[in-house]
Amino acid sequence: MHRRNEHIGPSAQTRLLHSASGFAPERDETGPVNPGVVRASTLLARDVESFERLAPYATKGTATTKALEEALLSISDGAGTCHLHPSGLAAIATVLLALTKAGDHVLLSDALYYPTRRLMKQLLSRHGVTASFFDPRAETEAIITQMRENTSVLFLESPGSDSMEVLDIPALAQAARERGIVPLIDDTWSAGWLFDPFRAGCLVSVQALTKYQCGHADVLMGAVLCARDAGDALAAAVAERIATTHQTLGQCASGDDAWLVLRGLRTMPLRLQRHGESALKIAHWLQGRPEMAAVLHPALPGAVGHEFFARDFSGASGLFSFVLKPEHDDDAVSAMLDGLELFGLGASWGSYESLIMRKNMRQIRSHPWPYEGWLIRLSIGLEEPEDLIADLEAGFERLSCD
Repeated sequence: MHRRNEHIGPSAQTRLLHSASGFAPERDETGPVNPGVVRASTLLARDVESFERLAPYATKGTATTKALEEALLSISDGAGTCHLHPSGLAAIATVLLALTKAGDHVLLSDALYYPTRRLMKQLLSRHGVTASFFDPRAETEAIITQMRENTSVLFLESPGSDSMEVLDIPALAQAARERGIVPLIDDTWSAGWLFDPFRAGCLVSVQALTKYQCGHADVLMGAVLCARDAGDALAAAVAERIATTHQTLGQCASGDDAWLVLRGLRTMPLRLQRHGESALKIAHWLQGRPEMAAVLHPALPGAVGHEFFARDFSGASGLFSFVLKPEHDDDAVSAMLDGLELFGLGASWGSYESLIMRKNMRQIRSHPWPYEGWLIRLSIGLEEPEDLIADLEAGFERLSCD
């Protein structure tokens, strides 16, 4: 775990670029710009007192993993501690295990990352934790009324990583905290950069570093960031429980993977800007296509929660969806997708390459889904958007001819 010092002065981008340097002028005359890779399981102590006080072992972190944690903490002034995990799902599991007990209830968005739903239903339910899912299309007050006396966690995702609904996070977080409920968010879509969950009142942010932070499709990793307590008893208790659970479960990340994510993190702001600009250009083009039942992009006027997106987000990432009209059957959609040359069929997002996949939302949502056709999710990479548009246009020709 890494605990941050309070930031003053430079912007988040400047802090990110200059955090976790490999050169310490107060110690060294020369040194590398980037910290080195530490590969270790055993850590040695200089004496008995140090060994017994610190109980050193690499599951508690190495210089490389701590450098990545420091860099992640530099992004938000509201973040107090950071814990690395071997995947985003592992990070989610740690948080839910830390913050629930038998008899508790968790209220979750129906738009969340599907493995979180599986985790609740297949693991935590066996330990006496119940779950219910709110409709992300509902009014904020209607969501608040679903909080129960035994609700311990409000699990948010905004925008939903398939359906793109945006929630009023500040209002929901405040309502949860007033009731002693922990508001946490899966903030992978914004990479913790386009939206500050701690400024919005969340106490925990979970991020899949696999996505934009890494940016090169070669690492699995997750992070849990907790709010600085600043005298807040609930925030302090949450941070302590997550730290204890993280250590108890032996959750950790390798030095090589941490180094790769740290390298990708330095250029993430520039990549996110390009991802977002290209995705919005393609979304506008898709709006004019006759095959569309809907284009689901939070930056488009009329999107569910667009007013919250415009208020709370500094920009958009490269992930969005569209819904085909229902007359396009399974075989036609398969033909459209199978023939794409630039889009890869893949379930992740956030890397340099563009990806595409289809989903039947009626099979995975607890609440009614308003569309009948296939949902197509796009992760827009760093290719020229005109080339991606041409690839999609050829796909729509196959869709119409099938």
